[in-house]
Amino acid sequence: MKKKKSKVQVCDELWALAVKKGADFKCEVCGKTPTNDKGTILLQSHHMIPRTNYATRYMMENGVCLCYKDHIHFAHKDALGFGDWFKSARPDDFIMIESMRGCQVKNDYAKIQRDLESL
Repeated sequence: MKKKKSKVQVCDELWALAVKKGADFKCEVCGKTPTNDKGTILLQSHHMIPRTNYATRYMMENGVCLCYKDHIHFAHKDALGFGDWFKSARPDDFIMIESMRGCQVKNDYAKIQRDLESL
């Protein structure tokens, strides 16, 4: 018997897919669309402001589509450099999420799910 996904898991998966779709299924740093030997696209969605901040967790401006290499070896291993890249590549998104950094919210997961499904 399959365990039912929580509202948070459903919204997280929808957000990750929306970030990838918004980047046309290409890594925003290197422009590649990596695939495995079966043709499955291998991309990851990265939060600029960590997902523990619920005010920005599901904002599209807070998401970056990355290949594994750029996610692990750039975004996580050189966070300051990656932040600089983000600020120059997407200045409007940088300003938007920076303004939300300290905000506290109570998420309405049903609304978030509807909004993400519409993307």
